[in-house]
Amino acid sequence: MKAKEFTIKKEFVDPADDPNAGFDKEFKQDSMFNQLGKILDSQGNPNPLDTVVTDDGKKHKINFRQASTLRRLLTAPRVKPDIKAKFTKDLQTSEVLEKFLQANDMVELFVSMYDIEQTAPSNYGD
Repeated sequence: MKAKEFTIKKEFVDPADDPNAGFDKEFKQDSMFNQLGKILDSQGNPNPLDTVVTDDGKKHKINFRQASTLRRLLTAPRVKPDIKAKFTKDLQTSEVLEKFLQANDMVELFVSMYDIEQTAPSNYGD
């Protein structure tokens, strides 16, 4: 058997190998999830990142606390997947991102915008 018979054809791409798998293919910019992650990862660097770009091309200054809170909202375990998907799409727009960046309490805004039912914390853990 020849070595080239063992090579894998490039026709199939495993979704696990695609860093954008699960994200909307219609995003014009890098997903907000990735952009926020880059800001968080750059903290401690001599020149940390502090800007994200929405799909309409507008640049927005964002600090570490804001990036951290938005990233936690995007990955909150108690939020249903369809709400997470809508929030992910909405956050790509300047209109929604600006609302969150100007909010005194991003979590409260998220709960009111996406009609999230708040439950009392359990003593039994989830």
